[in-house]
Amino acid sequence: MSKKWNIRSVFFEDEKPKKGKPGKSPAASKTPPAAASAPRTSPAPAAAAQSSAPAPSGPVTGGISDRFVKVLMAAMEGANLPGFDYLEYKKTLQNLKKMNFTDSVRYQTAYTAAQSMGVTPAQLADSAQHYLNVLGKEKAKFSQALKGQRSQQVSDKEQQLKQLEGSIAQQEAKIKELQEQIKKTKTNQNKLESDISKSNSKLAQTQADFEATYEVLTQGIEKDVVQMKEFLK
Repeated sequence: MSKKWNIRSVFFEDEKPKKGKPGKSPAASKTPPAAASAPRTSPAPAAAAQSSAPAPSGPVTGGISDRFVKVLMAAMEGANLPGFDYLEYKKTLQNLKKMNFTDSVRYQTAYTAAQSMGVTPAQLADSAQHYLNVLGKEKAKFSQALKGQRSQQVSDKEQQLKQLEGSIAQQEAKIKELQEQIKKTKTNQNKLESDISKSNSKLAQTQADFEATYEVLTQGIEKDVVQMKEFLK
């Protein structure tokens, strides 16, 4: 039995998916993203230990994505089972919603068409499980692709961040060491300046004492010379 009808309308007839943002998705073009279901809340990714990188402050609420719906619906269509199975049954259930039947009547009425084709409730449940398995494989593909993207976009950068933090710590340690060296050098500088000042003062005093002594001696000798010339004739 041909199933060219729009599977998407059977599952998303009441809610308009939001369009995906431009750019690359976490998964490659052939790798589907997470299951497109009703909006759900998932925990924010944990920040790397001792990393200063900011992390989401709380849970992240997701919404139905048009891009993800297309991927998952394509996967279901690609794994479509022959004959009347869960997908046809689901379509019949959706059509019966317009009749305002109770759920019990809808499910029983929709099964009448399946029963006429020799389909049993167990076969319907098995085919439904088949599509759950298909979606589960798509989720596994997405998780693997997301892991690679997280490694590229988060983990690698967190590692780089740790390296930068280590480099900063080393540079700060060097700065502290240089500051200590500068402090010691300034202490030595001040001591040398004080020693030089004291030495200059001491030398100046020594020079002054010498010159004073020299002046007394030379003046005395010169006086004697004058008097010897005067008195010794």
